[in-house]
Amino acid sequence: MTRSIQVSTEVFAAIWAERKDGEESETEILERLFNCRTKDTFQLLTVDEGDQVIVDGYYDNRNDVHFREGFCVFRNYKGSLYQAEATRGQWRRMDNGMMFTSLNKLNESIVAGNENIWNGNWQYLDEDGDRLPIDRLRS
Repeated sequence: MTRSIQVSTEVFAAIWAERKDGEESETEILERLFNCRTKDTFQLLTVDEGDQVIVDGYYDNRNDVHFREGFCVFRNYKGSLYQAEATRGQWRRMDNGMMFTSLNKLNESIVAGNENIWNGNWQYLDEDGDRLPIDRLRS
């Protein structure tokens, strides 16, 4: 369901000034800014570049979690802090720039062997700056 709102020309211009590539409506811009995207909108944010599909942020379809573009996760392992950000359908390690197609592959680049990435080791900072396990993001 959609609703109409009236805003001044200045507010309308400010909304469009926040537009990112791939966003084609005020709804898409505001959903990103307020972090309230729906699954349907998420699908609209995929863009086709040849044979490759590029996604805004990273979508884990197995757990139905969308990590918005630039979303950062981190973990400590053997005294070192590792960070990664969701970008264009992949995870980018902040320390070396390497790209990974899944959280599991990202984790394997740090930890030898098989490990459940939802076990609490990978965390993020919420809007209050509190450290939370990424498991909290699953439906």
